[in-house]
Amino acid sequence: MTSRDLPTIAAELAVMAEGTDRYFARVRDLGSSSLGEDREDLLAAIHEAERALRSAHRALVRANRIAS
Repeated sequence: MTSRDLPTIAAELAVMAEGTDRYFARVRDLGSSSLGEDREDLLAAIHEAERALRSAHRALVRANRIAS
């Protein structure tokens, strides 16, 4: 990787970070909906996905800062 590749990499990371942030918001909205007590398994899976997307977003933002 050369230093002139870094702006391209930073731009790609920024786009991915924005995308994961949007997906995080959509998943969070699903998790806040009332699914009923009989769907605790689904709610747990949604919350797990929410945490994973939050973590991915943070990692992408961090990588973007390093590349910038």
